[in-house]
Amino acid sequence: MVSERPPIRCQRRGFFLIPVAPMDSDALARFPSGKDLSVRVTQARSVPQHRLYWSMLTLVADNLDQPINAEALHEWIKDKLDYVDLVRQRNGTTVRVTRSIAFDKMQQPEFREFFDKAVTMLIEHIIPGLDSEALEREARAMLGEPSE
Repeated sequence: MVSERPPIRCQRRGFFLIPVAPMDSDALARFPSGKDLSVRVTQARSVPQHRLYWSMLTLVADNLDQPINAEALHEWIKDKLDYVDLVRQRNGTTVRVTRSIAFDKMQQPEFREFFDKAVTMLIEHIIPGLDSEALEREARAMLGEPSE
């Protein structure tokens, strides 16, 4: 199964890989120290936009008055945007199964459209009145990106 979470972004310094932002450090800290890791370098679609998406979800989830995480918010958005497959069960009922936005499952033009609709969902349904530019600015700061 391919993860929908953004890749851990690192910079090469000599023979070492150094996390680029605090979000990358946190993700890397989930792995045990001193153990071998398998690393795959890819350049599929817009990594920065994918990371921005997850940063925005994390920021929104962290600021809600209910215990929800970015992954649950992501699944809710996919369901509400009808980014689902309908699976008919043997008993005749149909269940909605959300599709993957993984790099190998969604090309950049489709992800751009999904991203824009997801941001609209966040500012219209999750936190009404939220300023999308402010959200993006704070999410970019979480990623260690300079403000424009």
